[in-house]
Amino acid sequence: MSIYSLNAVSGTPIYRQIVDQTRQLVASGQLPPGGHLPSVRAMAAELGINPMTVSKAYSLLERDGIVARQRGLGMVVLETTITPGEAIRPQAVALIEAALRLRLTREEVARAIDLAWTQDKEPL
Repeated sequence: MSIYSLNAVSGTPIYRQIVDQTRQLVASGQLPPGGHLPSVRAMAAELGINPMTVSKAYSLLERDGIVARQRGLGMVVLETTITPGEAIRPQAVALIEAALRLRLTREEVARAIDLAWTQDKEPL
């Protein structure tokens, strides 16, 4: 079972979902420094996606200093200072953009988040 959960109809490109989820996994410690990401082919097969999609995500993660390519070992997670708050920033920006399109106020968005947090939150 994969630690990644992709949504093909979310509007967010698959490579971006991989990047964002990897950042979250690193920030939460689920992917610790020195840990390895699956090979491009292995991840593509596991997720049922094109290897070029995984390769693009890995290149962006490498550019951002989250992982490094090590010959013979694949992608290795680097020591990083990503905080959990920084890791969810892309989702927060997407929420704000959607709220602005709907002409919601900040208070209405906060109420929606509070409601979702209390009613829809899965047990940790």
